[in-house]
Amino acid sequence: MLAAAVLVAALVVPAVTSASQSHAQSFVLYGKGKRAQFVNHADDRDRGNTTNPFGDFVLPTPPSANSGKKGARAGDNALVTLVLYVDKKLTEPAGTAIFNCTFNFAQEAMCEADFELRRGTVIAMGPARLDGSQILLAVTGGTGRHVGARGQVSSTASPTSKNAQVLRFTLL
Repeated sequence: MLAAAVLVAALVVPAVTSASQSHAQSFVLYGKGKRAQFVNHADDRDRGNTTNPFGDFVLPTPPSANSGKKGARAGDNALVTLVLYVDKKLTEPAGTAIFNCTFNFAQEAMCEADFELRRGTVIAMGPARLDGSQILLAVTGGTGRHVGARGQVSSTASPTSKNAQVLRFTLL
């Protein structure tokens, strides 16, 4: 009986391993900004100065939170829509993407991204530095061809096209 179980395990494990390896894929898409919306919650910050939901408890303010400098502050949101293309010249459409980011402190944000592609959706999320460098998000799932997808997607500014992004997907 034990020998039969070992034989079954020996046959099943390689099959599972090769099946998961056959779904691994890497591809590059190019995104061009279509729309962007920034939501400044300054009015909420002012309201919070007079009506504190924590009663008399005072939360410490991080040093860079309200420095007076221009730019996003903690709690502000950015929503960006991209049209995705297969080629660098941005001529062959591949789908769309939506990035929804909520800023925290020091030019960082928590971002969610949905990529609507021809054969399904890829969903990614994670913390991101929003200082113009690379944004790297964890792929947490998908639909269609990308059901159960895991991996990562990186977004960097395109060196060849203004207001465009290079999106590198590594899916398992």
